[in-house]
Amino acid sequence: MGIPWVELFAVFVVSHLAGDFILQTEFQAVNKHGGLGRDPVKRRALGLHVATYTLCFVPALVWLAGDVSTVAIIATALAIGVPHGVQDGTNAVRWWMRSVKHTQAAPGVLAIMVDQSFHMIALLVLAIVVGV
Repeated sequence: MGIPWVELFAVFVVSHLAGDFILQTEFQAVNKHGGLGRDPVKRRALGLHVATYTLCFVPALVWLAGDVSTVAIIATALAIGVPHGVQDGTNAVRWWMRSVKHTQAAPGVLAIMVDQSFHMIALLVLAIVVGV
């Protein structure tokens, strides 16, 4: 039967909010950018954030487990955590703000909104692919 993608997206959004706002520590938020590089502090911050963030999706993954294979659950978990880690661990949002929006890439409300918009788009696409 499957889970309607719109319902899955709603659960993904709640899981995202828990992982990216409620459970993300100040240490993670301040230090995760550049976490795919060599700096061990930044790597640790990003790794902890991505692990905590992905764990917030366990309820959604358990819900999905009744409708999809174990391989699909693992693939979905990776499709949640890996893009989130890449976006948060690189300067992708700063690049987008400078190159596409033609604005300063300074921290602030606009940077947060651009960052969150990309996270929502990724989760929407995933919900459409995994749901029915």
